[in-house]
Amino acid sequence: MNIKNQLIKRLNLSKLLWPTLANGLYCFNFHRIGHWQDTSFDPCVFSCDEENFRQYLIFLNSNFRIITLEELTNIIEKNSPITEKLALITFDDGYADNYHIAYPILKSLNLSATFFITTSLVDSKIIAWWDEIAWHVRQCAGKTIKLNNWRKGIDIEMPASQINIRQVLQQVKAMSSTIELQVQEFRDLSKTSVPDELRDNVFISWPQLVEMSENKMSIGAHSHSHKVFSCLTESELNFELEESKRLLELHLQKSVDSLSYPVGGSNTYNHDMFATISAKGYKLGFSFRGITNHNPRVNRFELGRLSIDQPFDGRKLMEMILSADKDK
Repeated sequence: MNIKNQLIKRLNLSKLLWPTLANGLYCFNFHRIGHWQDTSFDPCVFSCDEENFRQYLIFLNSNFRIITLEELTNIIEKNSPITEKLALITFDDGYADNYHIAYPILKSLNLSATFFITTSLVDSKIIAWWDEIAWHVRQCAGKTIKLNNWRKGIDIEMPASQINIRQVLQQVKAMSSTIELQVQEFRDLSKTSVPDELRDNVFISWPQLVEMSENKMSIGAHSHSHKVFSCLTESELNFELEESKRLLELHLQKSVDSLSYPVGGSNTYNHDMFATISAKGYKLGFSFRGITNHNPRVNRFELGRLSIDQPFDGRKLMEMILSADKDK
């Protein structure tokens, strides 16, 4: 928690400062909508449940003008000044609950959101690497997990807790080893594999994406296989950018020119990639950095997003927005 956030929180300044919130683009990122207690996979990827998602939307719609991805692209392309508080609602990965839960709520409120899709997961029985790791952690309950390149192990409770899974995944993301190698180590540790019955309908289908695209929802790329860009060779990066765009445009019959970076922290991509990203036909790139956007044209390939990862609390949400760093 930064110093600004601490001051706003401790002095209860959010309501006092809220009217002073600057004009700009405020992007909010969700992943899964539902009850994390019900999953066999990663509970930390759940942003909130159905009712709390509705409360978030009502708050955002009351305090910002919620725009579409296409509107944002137009604003940046025309270099139009932002003279109001704009909000963009985004989702990453493409879980099936985005269609079954989030999409109907958005429709009921006549709102739009942008869904960044990992195309290899669409209509597949693939378990995403973070979900598979979480599943293996659960199988190692009561044990200590330590991969080959970890300095120290992590003690897993019985049963494995949400905190345990978060700790393990943070460690995985911090390592220089490829995700594939780390996942294999987890398979070796648990000595088992994810059952087939858990692999169905985890992610969205192409017909569902088409329906959403035809009903006010925007679709962007989130790479093809969710590999961290900074770990890729030039040819691998080109494939991730090209294949995700190709598949989305093939199925949706629409141009796709925006993407969000897998994982999305500042160490998962770099500015040297921006020329390649632009050359592949992308106009916008979204990070997972918790910053607000006041110069989106300058930072069009590094747009920040505020992560939603807890039940709705109006005061906490205002504190997060008010204390977020601004782009430069």
